[in-house]
Amino acid sequence: MGRKTQHILVLIQDQNYIRKAIVHAFKLATIFKAEVAFAQISKNASNHQLPSGLIDELNTENIAYKGISLGNLAIEPNNTIKQLEAIFIVTEFAKGNLSTFKKSEVFKYLYKAKIPSILLGEKSEENCKYQNITVPVDFKRETKEKMIWASYFGRFNKAVIHLFVAKHKAKATQRQIKATLIFTKRMYEQFNFDYKIVKSERSSNWLRRDAYLFSEQFHSDLMVLLSQKNDGLLNKYFGPAEIKKFLRNTRNPILFINPLKDYYLPCN
Repeated sequence: MGRKTQHILVLIQDQNYIRKAIVHAFKLATIFKAEVAFAQISKNASNHQLPSGLIDELNTENIAYKGISLGNLAIEPNNTIKQLEAIFIVTEFAKGNLSTFKKSEVFKYLYKAKIPSILLGEKSEENCKYQNITVPVDFKRETKEKMIWASYFGRFNKAVIHLFVAKHKAKATQRQIKATLIFTKRMYEQFNFDYKIVKSERSSNWLRRDAYLFSEQFHSDLMVLLSQKNDGLLNKYFGPAEIKKFLRNTRNPILFINPLKDYYLPCN
């Protein structure tokens, strides 16, 4: 048997805020030679019908797509991800839905998902080439996972990967960051895409904020971030305050990765 067709899974939070998600999903499907599946997750929406007219209008490459229904939250979204061989989730947040203490149902799915998620906020641009990627590099072991996922955009889309590296005085921390960069260099140089190392003047604690300033200055079109291993129930119920703040105030979509998951990977 041949390999099943892979999918980009779009989680619709609000029918009135889906245009960006549609455009980004079809762009990702073009890059990774996938199809698109749309699923409504809001229980409060009065209209659960798929907006086929808008989807067809924005589907300029005539990519195959379908509407699906998710099952019980106890087995979702990973049951659907497995059936679709989905490689990314895409979701767009409605304007006003990113306040710090507003419940965000979608994060129940994103924290469980065995695939990364593309998060689109109020100021995210509709058209995105995914060719200028910013990756904050700190001392954490899980940082290597960000490098791996960024590499797929380099391999499949000839993206330039900007590695934004934290600065530390402690020798043990410096060694850990150096080890991550050596790992990354060996992996990236197997493939024909460009990457750049940019050194920050700040430590890992400030790195995300400074990385966003860097990405805005250099017109990055994707920020790669990890969820925290110790994210508690509040983050999973309301959504991480820091992530929601970035999505409210910056143009960059976020590639949101759960560390140490048994991921489904794009085809080689």
